[in-house]
Amino acid sequence: MKNAIKNIISTEDMGDVVSFVLDRIYKNGPVSTTDMEILSYLKLYKSEEFKVHQERVLNYMGVFYKNVEPQSLKEVVFRQYRMHIIENFQHTYTPVQASIISEIESNKCFSFSAPTSTGKSYVFMNIIQESTDDIVIVVPSRALINEYYHKLNNLIENKAVNILTFIDKINTKHTERNVFIVTPERCRELFKLKQQYQVNTFLFDEAQLSNEDSKRGLYFDSIVRRAQKSFPNATFVFAHPFVANPDSQIKKNHFQLDSSKSVQFKQKNVGQLYLCSDDEWNFYHFGIEKSIMGNTKIKCAFDPIEKIIKSNGSVLFYVSKSKIYNRGFLNQFDRYINLCTEIESEKIDSYIDQLKEYTGGDTIANKNYYSQLLALLKRGIVIHHGSLPLQTRLILERFTQDGLCRICFATSTLEQGVNMPFDVVFLDRLERSKPLSVKNLIGRAGRSTTLNEFDFGYVIINSPSKMSAFRSVIEQDEILDEESALEKSEQKDDDYNDFKEAILNDTYSDEFNLTEKDIDKLTSESTEEVIRKILVTVFENNQIVPLRKLNQDLRNRLELYSYFRSLYAIYLNRPLGDGEGNVLDTAIKIMLWKVHGKTFKNICWYRYSHASKTSERAKLEKLGRNTNQIKANFITGYHPIPDRNHNVYSLLPKGTRAVDVDYDLIMTDTYDYIDKLISFKLTDVFYASFIKYFQKENDLRAEKLAKFIKYGTDNEKHIWMLRYGMSFEEINKLETHILSINAEEIVFKESILEVPKEERESIERFIRIQKE
Repeated sequence: MKNAIKNIISTEDMGDVVSFVLDRIYKNGPVSTTDMEILSYLKLYKSEEFKVHQERVLNYMGVFYKNVEPQSLKEVVFRQYRMHIIENFQHTYTPVQASIISEIESNKCFSFSAPTSTGKSYVFMNIIQESTDDIVIVVPSRALINEYYHKLNNLIENKAVNILTFIDKINTKHTERNVFIVTPERCRELFKLKQQYQVNTFLFDEAQLSNEDSKRGLYFDSIVRRAQKSFPNATFVFAHPFVANPDSQIKKNHFQLDSSKSVQFKQKNVGQLYLCSDDEWNFYHFGIEKSIMGNTKIKCAFDPIEKIIKSNGSVLFYVSKSKIYNRGFLNQFDRYINLCTEIESEKIDSYIDQLKEYTGGDTIANKNYYSQLLALLKRGIVIHHGSLPLQTRLILERFTQDGLCRICFATSTLEQGVNMPFDVVFLDRLERSKPLSVKNLIGRAGRSTTLNEFDFGYVIINSPSKMSAFRSVIEQDEILDEESALEKSEQKDDDYNDFKEAILNDTYSDEFNLTEKDIDKLTSESTEEVIRKILVTVFENNQIVPLRKLNQDLRNRLELYSYFRSLYAIYLNRPLGDGEGNVLDTAIKIMLWKVHGKTFKNICWYRYSHASKTSERAKLEKLGRNTNQIKANFITGYHPIPDRNHNVYSLLPKGTRAVDVDYDLIMTDTYDYIDKLISFKLTDVFYASFIKYFQKENDLRAEKLAKFIKYGTDNEKHIWMLRYGMSFEEINKLETHILSINAEEIVFKESILEVPKEERESIERFIRIQKE
């Protein structure tokens, strides 16, 4: 078989091509990229002839959930296999899914890799539903947390099963077992309460996170090690996409070989066509395996992106974060954006209203707080990246899964397993240094449906010059590191050496999520002196100083920042660099706003108003002055710390005008501070400092501030509401409907049923009415 693409497009008789591909799939299964390409071309260009063979193809592929009747003796064999699987597993699993279940049941540790369309989430859902013990699901992103949460809420009707996106002992009066869906960072809370849970299974989804050369990769491995020690009888499951050595998890975490297994699955459920485009938006087909598909690119007679948009399909453009931030994507892809006119839809308006309420953004152009992200939704255009607030991402993903998305401009955040399939994936950037990320994104092309049809999608790269590099990425094996970052040689000046040592030597504090060395530093005499100064500055007559008064006293405020810098420097055991100090000051400012009850929307408004000089411009405009040339204020952008090499610079490009400050940029930067720095890193350090001081000195101010730092409030009812998963925004809406709340249960008033269902979603499983 040679020049398959050209022959399929230009030749009438497809007998040889069909025989070739059917024979290979029957013998080997749908493991070859080339076979799936040929099937996709046949369906696209020879649709009538392909229909004759389509059901046979589906049987040979083993996609048994499509329930295709056999038409030949060969197909009867697959039908018998399907019946065998149903008889043994009570589900219409594919052969791969059945194998995954069998290996999980037979081993204490099972690590596997499979393409994104394999349907592993369906397997996981059934395992979770049928379990009788506690289960912990560890995922790399909060967006994936919410996907699991909503699926499980719909799947598990029994309210005696706690489905929680955090670790806590709540609803105990009504709970039979718990399902925890957490990131590695959130999973740390599990070990404080390890004696109170019977964890039967740990599911590590998108487990390639362990290979990240960063604190997150290190943290992932630490969770695995701590879970092994705390729950020695649990089963561990690791799932990866496209990884050639899934046994790396077994090796790096020292699981017993005689009770562990790893498998690399290559079976695919959907086909894909590969194209490239030139600067004039001409498109060309090309194949991965040149000896079969052909050496040269073949002109495509239509624009696949335009075709999909006009047929109400959806397109993913993978672009850099910088292009989203500087809005370069608008000009580059204007020909497709212009195809998306505004949609009159109450459903879309409802999504936009939810985002307005949460983010504080607006859709009126050339006005303060204008959010392009919100405005584009009116045309079915979604922007998606990792710095979007969790609630925003959740709403956008529902928007997409609701069939409202025509175009999505996204960064690599979608590589982390979020179930947002598209008909076309366009790669504006090809990162050869991140082949696993590229493959994961490509996996979004093509929707696996339950229709009795062969499913396929389009993958397009943005230049013919990248064909060779793209083929290389597709064909190469992805190898994970087989040595844990925890055990790699320590580097001089590594801020995480103490963390590694504590995990390996079992000297990590479950109570405070810090090493014993850290706790010693945070209870030293020098720390206590700093804490006393902070308490004197923050409190007046044992009450927290009002925000207005704190803001008016510049000297007092600057002293407060310097005290927190000193406290963090003691924790790091070194002075802070200027860049680190600037970032920490901004984090403390945001933390103080949260202490004073300011919502995420309020904080975004404050930072935007400062950067864009809204008050100053409003005063000048009242006097008839033109404010277009006023420069924006300096504002410190988020940067991960500790990082002694970080320099001082503004979030905004040099010379930015005040009127041009991007509200979306302020919003996403604010969320990065809250999510990645305050919640993940600073809260544990400061909470431990103040609570330890309280335990020693019995200073109630320290306890109060510790609660504010950890929860954002010292109101016990609000703390319980937060522990049950409600946000501050939801507290404001739901508090009046709650009669009582504690570890055992929430008792609601009947009025809770008057709250719109979407506004009470976080507590729907806890609702039990007590008549007044």
